[in-house]
Amino acid sequence: MKSPRSRRSVASLATLAVTAVLSSMSLFNPLASAAEGDTTRGYNGPEDCVAIDGDGNVVAPGPGDCAQFGKEGQGRTDETARNVILIIGDGMGQQEITAARNYLEGAAGRFEGIDELTSEGQYTHHSVNRDGSINYVTDSAASGTAWATGTKTYNGAVGVQIDGTPVPNLIELAKLGGMRTGNVTTSEIQDATPAAMGAHALNRKCYGPENTEEANGRCFGEEYDAQYRENGGLGSISEQLIDTRADVTLGGGSAAFEQVVQEGGPGRNPYLTADEGHTQTEWTEGDTVLENAENNGFQVATDADELSAITEADQDKPVLGLFAEGNMATRFEPHLASVGGAHDEPVQCTPQDTGDEPDLSQMTDKAIELLDDPEAEEGFFLQIESASIDKSAHGADICGQIGETERLDEVTKAALDFAKEDGDTLVVVTADHSHSTQIVYDDADSVSATARLETADGTPMTVAYGTIPADEAGESSTQHTGAQLRVAAYGPGEENVLGQTDQTDLFYTMLSALDLNPDKSDGASDAGLAKPVAASNPAETCFRVDANGNMVAPLPGDCAQYGTEGEQRSDEQAKNMILFIGDGMGDSEITSARNYLYGANGRLPGVDALPYTGSYTHYALNPETGLPDYVTDSAASGTGWATGTKTYNGGIGIGLDGTPHANLLEMAKAAGMKTGNVTTSEIQDATAAVMGAHAVNRKCYGPENTEEANPRCTGGEFDAQYRENGGLGSISEQLIDTRADITLGGGSAAFEQTVQVSGEAGDNTWTEGDTVLENAEANGFQVVTNKAELEAATGSAEAEGISLRQADPEGPILGLFDEGNLPRNFLETVPTTDGAMQDPARCEKNPERTEDVPTLADMTSAALNVLPNEEGFFLQVEGASIDKADHASDICGQIGELDDLDQAVQVARDWVAESGEPTLIVVTADHAHTSQIVYNDAETAGLVTKLTTADGAPMSVNYATASDNEGASSTHTGAQLRIAAEGPSAENVIGFTDQTDLHFTVVNALGLDTDVEPGVPFTPAEEPGDDPTTPAPAPEDPESPAPQPEEPGDPAPEPEDPSDPAPAPGEPGQPGEPGESDPDSDEEAGAPGPGERPGAPEGGKGPGGLPNTGAGDAAGLAMAVGVAAMLGLAATSVLRRRSRQR
Repeated sequence: MKSPRSRRSVASLATLAVTAVLSSMSLFNPLASAAEGDTTRGYNGPEDCVAIDGDGNVVAPGPGDCAQFGKEGQGRTDETARNVILIIGDGMGQQEITAARNYLEGAAGRFEGIDELTSEGQYTHHSVNRDGSINYVTDSAASGTAWATGTKTYNGAVGVQIDGTPVPNLIELAKLGGMRTGNVTTSEIQDATPAAMGAHALNRKCYGPENTEEANGRCFGEEYDAQYRENGGLGSISEQLIDTRADVTLGGGSAAFEQVVQEGGPGRNPYLTADEGHTQTEWTEGDTVLENAENNGFQVATDADELSAITEADQDKPVLGLFAEGNMATRFEPHLASVGGAHDEPVQCTPQDTGDEPDLSQMTDKAIELLDDPEAEEGFFLQIESASIDKSAHGADICGQIGETERLDEVTKAALDFAKEDGDTLVVVTADHSHSTQIVYDDADSVSATARLETADGTPMTVAYGTIPADEAGESSTQHTGAQLRVAAYGPGEENVLGQTDQTDLFYTMLSALDLNPDKSDGASDAGLAKPVAASNPAETCFRVDANGNMVAPLPGDCAQYGTEGEQRSDEQAKNMILFIGDGMGDSEITSARNYLYGANGRLPGVDALPYTGSYTHYALNPETGLPDYVTDSAASGTGWATGTKTYNGGIGIGLDGTPHANLLEMAKAAGMKTGNVTTSEIQDATAAVMGAHAVNRKCYGPENTEEANPRCTGGEFDAQYRENGGLGSISEQLIDTRADITLGGGSAAFEQTVQVSGEAGDNTWTEGDTVLENAEANGFQVVTNKAELEAATGSAEAEGISLRQADPEGPILGLFDEGNLPRNFLETVPTTDGAMQDPARCEKNPERTEDVPTLADMTSAALNVLPNEEGFFLQVEGASIDKADHASDICGQIGELDDLDQAVQVARDWVAESGEPTLIVVTADHAHTSQIVYNDAETAGLVTKLTTADGAPMSVNYATASDNEGASSTHTGAQLRIAAEGPSAENVIGFTDQTDLHFTVVNALGLDTDVEPGVPFTPAEEPGDDPTTPAPAPEDPESPAPQPEEPGDPAPEPEDPSDPAPAPGEPGQPGEPGESDPDSDEEAGAPGPGERPGAPEGGKGPGGLPNTGAGDAAGLAMAVGVAAMLGLAATSVLRRRSRQR
């Protein structure tokens, strides 16, 4: 008999086979009505961006057709700037930024340039194929064309539409406006990014004028003949860069300048004509491009000294710097990823000799010096590219890409320094596309090639490259990926990068800032947006040791970038707060869901609508060293925003030393607010638990301290968690003690465990021998188990015919809709190693998600029916199984769960709009995850599924962080995350922060008092004959009644954690055979669990011989300090209660 997972796999594969569609979708019009049963929601982006009309004809999108806000722009500010400096990190996605920061500055560190930009958003960056279909992974040519011209085009195209028609770029438009211009790169200056500002080419590799296979092999043949001057074309990219005649052009690429010009005559730039007064190149056939440049007045520099000697640049004497035959040298020597590289000793990067080449910072300084003329009527436009972040990532070279990111940060700081002094310069920093790099668990097996570095924190970090087969790393080129990108800015017009936009929107942001956009919006909704206060230096307070060299656990706020006071952009107060968490919802997960549900140019109606955006870090702390663990779990990350405290992986609501810290829900209750806690997981799972419990291990679900009931929370190191030992109790018990007004999710199994100790906790009286659920009902909780009961209990529907299990109709609501996690919306998809080569499929609805199971939107709506009151409310809502599907490499699962979250965000926004109540809404995630949007029809190191999206185009998604491709679970990753907000004080999420900063953003917006006792003290019932004045818990009476045995037919004990070796079958999506991956677990089989160190010796022992349990390395710590903290809190609470009883 097949296991449940095997059965589901077969069913899913059958579904895929039935729903497979042809991979060629060139005639698909996404504006057509969706077919019945379609799980996409239909394209909702700009209509003019659809490149296929109703008759199936290809229609080339023009400038602005694909911009989210059209040619007018967002209209958040109408400020103009004299100068614009655009800085591009080629291939610099969120993973690449985070890896470089970790290595160079440390996890709590801050880049002096990149992280100091004061407005930040995210943008999409897909391309459009020549047949009109969408390509979800762009190259630098199509992306450069997008921000340079406002036009979507095909991969490989430079400055032209998909039909080959040239479109003007920003340098050309700036020159037409009388401005000075510059183009600086560390690549060949003919490479795609600089070429997009100086040329119009059918192929990015049309470098030189010689139309031969030897000279231009990728721009040779009939298809490209029209590019060359002798055939009436605009000429090669090298020739066009001379025709465009930027005042300063610096980079590599001298080899192509040695090619011989084939046809003489005047230059052919279609926009910078002699009639407009622009200097024209006079080409001489038979001379090289370089000779022609010099003959036309260019000052040529070939090394750092020659560049330094140049003192002026203008249209009579423009500067051409050619410092290498090809790309310029990288700062660091290569360090390549390899099979098993995660187990190598960590290394530090080695600087390499770059000879007489100028550094990027020197080129930038010289360009600004030459272009800035305060006496001139007009300012300048300058593009700067750090090109080899991408080129190093292609080679799986972590040191190369880190060094080039450092260079980009240095030039960003230089640009910021200039802008702050000048006061009239807009600086924008972004990337062209995301890349392959992923920060993964350290020292762990991986199907991908990996490399291991020692960071500025003095601790190891492992990175993986999984978009090509692992044994090809360093030899074949890794792929670009499709995740949305960070775009950040400083200066006049910066507010127009906020929120969710497209790469083509950036063109209009810059054009409007330069006052060159005739269609510019005159809106100014965010004019004068306040800047943040100066960030603190959390590296000095987050990782501390005392005089004796002992680790000191950080307190709330010690790891926050802005401390306990926050950014202080806004002091507006909110009455209510709704916090949405997409578990595992990194930028790749958001992008793939949007692509599938609404199309690449579409918008997630909830998630994408929030106006203020930023990025935050989310590392955990190692319980042995106090130093960062660069990949966090949901317990440590949830503790971060819930309490403002960094802790170890697996810790719930406690510090690194085991000390409980008050969470936001507890603070809100202390302030008299109503509270809610909603999730699609077990309500004991980490994210929900951080708002209702304090536990040394996230798996302390129920009160039975046995291997069978709580296998990940049993043993001496965890005994102090349990009430019979003086602890606060299991997570289930604490959730009842916390007594949120509404708590909804799964996890009923643990509520059937038997309470071990009678006593009192706050307003609750506990009875030993009864289940947690029976105790909850006895203490006034209204228990609902399906959607109809939920609607009746919350006033969402008539209660006719509904019998509620409740003791008090006015009591808090406890919704338990499944024994484990709620069923996912879509059927599981099972990826394969050749999935990118297969026909695409469509997701299918999961029949287990019946009408009896409320959606996340249903639960959010129910909560909003009961929480509003005069004192306000705090509500956390989690879309939990984005993560759980990602662990299972299940793209349809994660898309369906993200859609569920997005619908819930819409419900909340609609409620705020209707009620008019001042409500802060925040949407973010706990950690990044594994999925990557990759090229179709290309092999990777991992498992791939290909889907047909709302665009009617194929999208391939890769999972390559597992230890093997035979069922092991994919893992979390370490990239910084998107955070978005709306409402009072929403501006305080803008820019670069840490996860712990979010805690104080909420605290300050709601005006909460943080001096709140964490947890609800539990007082055991006194046995007959006890002295009520005894100031300590009485020992257990050996003659006290034994716990009542379970009755026949009682529910089974809590299912074991699905990531354990022998998970219990029966839970939707749960494996049934030992060793299989768990799609519903927040951890992964064969990789680190909460607090565990990967690569631990056999026999369940971690470093130093400690048992590897749920808290792994935290075991000794929990016994030495955490136990004392828990016992101390319990003893203190007993004394306090007995004092009151007197």
